[in-house]
Amino acid sequence: MNPPLEAAIIDDEALARDDLRYLLRAHPEISIIGEAGTVGEGRSLLSRIKPQLLFLDIQLMGGNGFDLVPYAAPACHIIFFTSHNEFAVRAFEVNALDYLLKPVSAKRLAKSLERVAVNNTPSETDSAQTHPLRADDPIFIRTEKEQRFVPLESISAVTAQGGNYTAVCTGDGCSRLVRRTLAEWERCLPHPPFIRIHRSHMININWIDCIRKEQNGACRVFIKDQPDPLTVSRRADQRLRQVMEEWGKLRLPANRPVS
Repeated sequence: MNPPLEAAIIDDEALARDDLRYLLRAHPEISIIGEAGTVGEGRSLLSRIKPQLLFLDIQLMGGNGFDLVPYAAPACHIIFFTSHNEFAVRAFEVNALDYLLKPVSAKRLAKSLERVAVNNTPSETDSAQTHPLRADDPIFIRTEKEQRFVPLESISAVTAQGGNYTAVCTGDGCSRLVRRTLAEWERCLPHPPFIRIHRSHMININWIDCIRKEQNGACRVFIKDQPDPLTVSRRADQRLRQVMEEWGKLRLPANRPVS
């Protein structure tokens, strides 16, 4: 049996710490080795101990939880929790494993700890791989104009834009330019519903309007609320249709003009 994962709790609400400690009693794989209630206490705590898991409140006396991220060990799993969703907009920017809204439920905590277990298992191929996302996760999107959480299910497509940038298309017809490569998206997005159809495109099959086969053999996918179709590589064509059939979503090509 593996030794318990050492954890610390930093929250300025004593009752919130008590509640979390009570919920963690159902998880013997987690051992709490320290607590703090302010930013100053948190810095002192993290200078003395190196927890493998850190439960960190967003709003703290003397600053906020993000101020403490640099004091945590690089390999530390961070789970943010807060009473206000709007304060969690930076959670995934600092590579947090998850974020929870107060009051934290036993079921939601258990899901977070499942993710901890998965990410605490060494990978033979990539020990620093991007945290895999679940279909019901929010994803942090940061652009030059905004930073926000977007429901993963609302992302219809991700397209390479050159260099380390990609455009994230959402079901409202918006496209946001973010600094993340398509390879990084492919590592963290769940398959399916996401599938790479081309060296430059990934799509969410739930947002497919139709698939059209051209006379020259080229295959194009129309995404709902997106003006231009996306090209499917010959290599990915069969795989896309197979996944669509498995999901029961395959549609006959529509007589829709291709630009």
